[in-house]
Amino acid sequence: MTSGTEVRPEYAYEDVAVGDRNLTVATRLGAAGQAFFFVSFLFAFFYLRALNTDGRWNHHDLQPSRAYGSVILVCVLGSVAGTFLAAWASRKSDAGLWRIGMLAAIGLAVAAIVVQSVQYVNLGFGPGDGSFAAVFVGWTGLLAANMVGVLYWLWTLFAETLNRRGRTLELLRPSTEAVAVYWGTLGLIELVAFILLYFAA
Repeated sequence: MTSGTEVRPEYAYEDVAVGDRNLTVATRLGAAGQAFFFVSFLFAFFYLRALNTDGRWNHHDLQPSRAYGSVILVCVLGSVAGTFLAAWASRKSDAGLWRIGMLAAIGLAVAAIVVQSVQYVNLGFGPGDGSFAAVFVGWTGLLAANMVGVLYWLWTLFAETLNRRGRTLELLRPSTEAVAVYWGTLGLIELVAFILLYFAA
């Protein structure tokens, strides 16, 4: 490491602050892109529900299990909270609290993915069973796919600390804050999906 305000590990060609800024911009663009992407499902929900052509919005009177939905929501929001705790701990240089937050985030993200998979097995309908079914499966399925990506991101950050020569908490801080922003955006999308798909169908 060099002295002064510059933070540069041996393997880096530039100051960490440069990568920090790039990662911040990229993460906000990615989070905004996800938000705009899932707006399409929000539009489809309200448009198809209002149009209700030939009564096909929910002609089978489908009602996905709120128990599954509630568990998934709690796991996702708990994982988001763990990620924000880790981001806060990284600013305080508290490695122990950072690990607790990351482990909680990883464990709850795994639980959310598992419960979502179990729900699909017991769902009782597919995307071809009406407009609501198509919106439900598409929205929740793509959210679950994003959860897998976030889980990979969380685990790679945590794995960095398992190696004795891994990156320090100071160097992990930008990535931790980035995943907190991205995962927090998906958490809000999950909350909106839960309210609409389980209560307003």
